[in-house]
Amino acid sequence: MAQLTFNNAKVSAIVTTVGDKKVTIEDEAENFGYDNKTIKRLKKRIGFNSRYVVSNEEICTSDLCYQSAIDIFNNVSINKTDIEALLFVTQTADYKAPSTAIILQDRLGLSTDTIAYDINLGCSGFINGLFTAYAMINSGLKKVLLLTGDVASDFAYKNDKNLTPLMGDAGSAILIEKTNSSDSYFVLHSDGSGYQNLIIPDAGCRNKVNAASLIPMKDNDGNLRRSIDMFMNGGEIFNFTIKVVPKMFDELFEFSNVKKDEIDYFVLHQANRYILQNIAKRLELSDDKLPMKTMTVYGNQNSSSIPGTINGFLNEQFSNEKLKVIFAGFGIGLSWGVCVVEIDNIYAPKIKIYTINTKCSI
Repeated sequence: MAQLTFNNAKVSAIVTTVGDKKVTIEDEAENFGYDNKTIKRLKKRIGFNSRYVVSNEEICTSDLCYQSAIDIFNNVSINKTDIEALLFVTQTADYKAPSTAIILQDRLGLSTDTIAYDINLGCSGFINGLFTAYAMINSGLKKVLLLTGDVASDFAYKNDKNLTPLMGDAGSAILIEKTNSSDSYFVLHSDGSGYQNLIIPDAGCRNKVNAASLIPMKDNDGNLRRSIDMFMNGGEIFNFTIKVVPKMFDELFEFSNVKKDEIDYFVLHQANRYILQNIAKRLELSDDKLPMKTMTVYGNQNSSSIPGTINGFLNEQFSNEKLKVIFAGFGIGLSWGVCVVEIDNIYAPKIKIYTINTKCSI
């Protein structure tokens, strides 16, 4: 079992930057053929309301993460030369090759001694990235910069009414440092048998792009999509989530000996309101323990949805209190993971809006 304990790593800073364009469900109603009744139903059930996306296709995930990282360097007492590893968790890299993390190492002005590589994960990406950073600290490093995020609006076809209204663009930077802190516990899982339920079929090496890849096709629900766009089997993903997430928490509590009532906040991947409400019900958690507004305001931010929730709705608590929190991510892969960590007055400002004129003051 992938059950791991660390006792010498901590999160010191979390910053999230979202796309510079706000889009509401009302703005998109005509494109998707939504009437007022449908809009009200989707707002209540799924949480559709608004989302932040990049204003043009030249803005990449790395740009959003760069701005978040610069904010940390400008506001936290740290030298760039102190960063020993740079991890970039994304499914929207700048190029197929080389690794975007290495490009960001140079762009951020980090030492050429820095370890840098990409991690290709989505919904569970923050948990897996945090685990990797903690493992690096456990192996002797002192400071790791974790970058997570996606320009998720690039996944979905513009007329895909199932996915497009969900997707938000965000990039986060998380500073992890060596410490003599309390134990942190991680539980991680993977199941590739369900890979086809959340997938971009073409554009990789298995199915190369061809002329047919670019032609929008109707699915059984009359929804338009190309094979270079994300496909989601919503029913199967919901069933997967409801099946594995409660068990994952039970496993964590048993493994760590941490009690549910010891946890100040459960910060989960913000898939949609309906899924979060079902998880909260099964875990018997109140709304103030499990925030659910991120997708409603910013959209589904993939691997940045957990840090995005912190910067969007819990920044005061994370900045000014000592907390015991649970982070959990689940989705594409299929992959899921959960961890319990302690947070102690970290740098966690309010969520940032992307601006192209980001500069470092050091």
